[in-house]
Amino acid sequence: MTHEVSVVLPAYNAAGEIAASVHALMAFFDTCTLDGQVIVADDGSTDSTAESVPSRPGVTVVRLPRNRGKGAAIRAGMAAADGRVRLFTDADLPYGTDPILVAQGHINDRGFHAVVGDRTLPGSTYQHEGLLRRSVSELASFTFRTLITGGIYDTQCGFKAFRGDVADELFRISRVDGFAVDVELIYLLLKYRLDIKRVPVQLRFNAGSSVRVLRDSARAGLDVLRMRLRWAAGAYRSPGLDRILASESLVGDV
Repeated sequence: MTHEVSVVLPAYNAAGEIAASVHALMAFFDTCTLDGQVIVADDGSTDSTAESVPSRPGVTVVRLPRNRGKGAAIRAGMAAADGRVRLFTDADLPYGTDPILVAQGHINDRGFHAVVGDRTLPGSTYQHEGLLRRSVSELASFTFRTLITGGIYDTQCGFKAFRGDVADELFRISRVDGFAVDVELIYLLLKYRLDIKRVPVQLRFNAGSSVRVLRDSARAGLDVLRMRLRWAAGAYRSPGLDRILASESLVGDV
């Protein structure tokens, strides 16, 4: 069975909010008469995150045996996804459910390969937690933009959506286990010249972050350097993405 939309929620020690998020997504699917799937990717939580996920049709829990990071959790979740549109967002649904229909429309109706939330766009509302987090985030954004992502200013927004066949290949070749997976995905989309739509997002809720600012930022910096080395070494080769682009080019030439 193929769903219209698959939503992956990477979760680490999220027992306090995961049930409410799953219920909100399933209610949203019902209201929109959307055939949706929710996959909670439990990243080796030490609390009762997995047990707190409601047991109901359309909801799947994938458990990692140990805590590996956001990227590893998202890949595990995407491996269980089958939607025509596949997206991930944070376990507390910080931007609500509205961006799901926006992403679905851009991918299904307008032909974009990916839709990414961008908190720097007009119409967005967002506020970082504390001076240190804001300062480190702005420095990291500048570094990532300079080294990797060019004109995409917001790499770390916790909302990204992909066409199903594109997601299959992107997450097959993705290598980053930590928070820099967001940068890696944009890097690969740009390298393969896939069509990206940036959309504004509005912060609805923020349960706090499990990011340890200084340690995780240093790790992300190393991951970014490794991305360029992997590309140069051919580790990101994807004949599948090449075929997708070639087939669409042929259709456009007809």
